[in-house]
Amino acid sequence: MAVIERARVAAAHEGDAELVVGIRYNNGGCSDVVLDAVAAAHLLDSCEATTLEQLAGHSWQKVQQALSASYNRFNQ
Repeated sequence: MAVIERARVAAAHEGDAELVVGIRYNNGGCSDVVLDAVAAAHLLDSCEATTLEQLAGHSWQKVQQALSASYNRFNQ
């Protein structure tokens, strides 16, 4: 199962903060996923995390759900 390995805050083009989440896959590969503020807040809530370090070890599916929540806010 793929899991969150790390997370860091980065600057977006508009000057807003975004969250860059590193995902580690079973085969040893890794990739970064960028979350906007809405998705980042959703991810922190779903992981019950108050710090970025507390995201480590959580399933990549929580990242997927956070991205969906952010996207779907425009469809409501």
